[in-house]
Amino acid sequence: RASCAGIVLIRQMPGDSGVVFVTLSDETGVGNVVVWPKLVSVFRREIMGARLIVVEGKVQRGEGDVVHLVAERIYDRSGELEQLSEDQQDAPSWQARASSLHRHPRNLRTVPKSRDFH
Repeated sequence: RASCAGIVLIRQMPGDSGVVFVTLSDETGVGNVVVWPKLVSVFRREIMGARLIVVEGKVQRGEGDVVHLVAERIYDRSGELEQLSEDQQDAPSWQARASSLHRHPRNLRTVPKSRDFH
């Protein structure tokens, strides 16, 4: 059993198969998660709405270098995204609030929206 956590980049549901493929990104690179139809209905809210997820499942190796994580459980950790900002972790709360009011748009840290099938 393995687990991975990452920012959701892409959600895809090819054809009418009911299988969802989720592409995640973390500090080590990009990974692919396969969610079978039975689990799509169980974790639909997490799959469709989360921007940061933790996935537990089994590693599946395909041909060549293809590796997928077949999901067994999915957790929405989107609420923890603000904690990932390095420049806000050590700043006192008053300083963090003040600095967020006077930020230049070029210096803002944002998480890109995922590209989804809808």
